[in-house]
Amino acid sequence: MGMQWDLERAGDIGIMKLSGFLGENVVHRFTGAVDWTGARCSGAVVIDLAALQGWNGDGEAAIVNAAGRLGPDHGLLAVCGLGERAAPLLATAHGLGLLRLFPDTDTALAALTPR
Repeated sequence: MGMQWDLERAGDIGIMKLSGFLGENVVHRFTGAVDWTGARCSGAVVIDLAALQGWNGDGEAAIVNAAGRLGPDHGLLAVCGLGERAAPLLATAHGLGLLRLFPDTDTALAALTPR
């Protein structure tokens, strides 16, 4: 099974919704999607994992690496929709201030929308 993605926008914020499985065989597609989203959205980028069925270590590392690919203009990458799934690399990156974790898209948008 591969990974699919869709881009939605909430003002200047880009929301990448992932589905399927994020593994080593689709990391290149994910990286391209992050670059494509960053080029088209001037605000923050949110990666929504709620519909993603799973990932392996390479897939989780690709999400962490995405935080560095976006650059400072987009602020910290926001990741949401983990639910009860374990994500040690994402938790570590959050703890180091490399990305932000939110429970869902609505919470992420509330925190990221300029007031």
